[in-house]
Amino acid sequence: MRSFLFLVLLFSLKFSYGQQKQCSCKTDTLINHFTTDCKTTLLRNGSKLYWQFNCDSIWLTLQDKNGKKIIIDTVPIEYYAYTYRLGYRLVKEYENTLLFRSGCPANGSCNFNLVDKSSGKKLKQFGELIYDHDKEKFYDFIIYFSSKNYLTIYFIDDNKKYNIRINGDNFTSVVPEYQFDKINLSNNILTLVYNYEKDNKRKQGQITIDLKKYVR
Repeated sequence: MRSFLFLVLLFSLKFSYGQQKQCSCKTDTLINHFTTDCKTTLLRNGSKLYWQFNCDSIWLTLQDKNGKKIIIDTVPIEYYAYTYRLGYRLVKEYENTLLFRSGCPANGSCNFNLVDKSSGKKLKQFGELIYDHDKEKFYDFIIYFSSKNYLTIYFIDDNKKYNIRINGDNFTSVVPEYQFDKINLSNNILTLVYNYEKDNKRKQGQITIDLKKYVR
């Protein structure tokens, strides 16, 4: 009896912790070619992050270093071709958290989600962020509009926020975050270059922030 119970327990653990990836659909081969891949991203704490799919569902798994698996995002199978835009896409790993982009429509702003790297719990959700879309480079902070006249710089690992006053009249687009053309960080000086309309002319502005005032 004890041997039987041991085998049942062993099978349960194998199913929960050692189950192989599912990355195919035999009844609809289009899904195999036009949805996410199943490559594994190894995180600094020893955890793994990877998408899986079958004929019924698409899901993102966070697997800790002990093998425990947590599903942190799903995409309905009928939207398999849009997983890259709709589902979680890792853009930056921090000390204890992961920043994902998600929910991007064909035209319009995306969402960004901050997830605990150990538990898989979503901690915060942001709208569109200000970043260089060409380079898709993210720093140890994120930048977003907190109101018309203020940008917020949020240092993720320190959990500290600072508000920067700006001229909100220059940001009148439906998605004002898209007005930023270039972001550069050099010697703790953050430079945000943006475009705007004035007197029916396209102009360029610049916001310069000395991060030494905020980073200790």
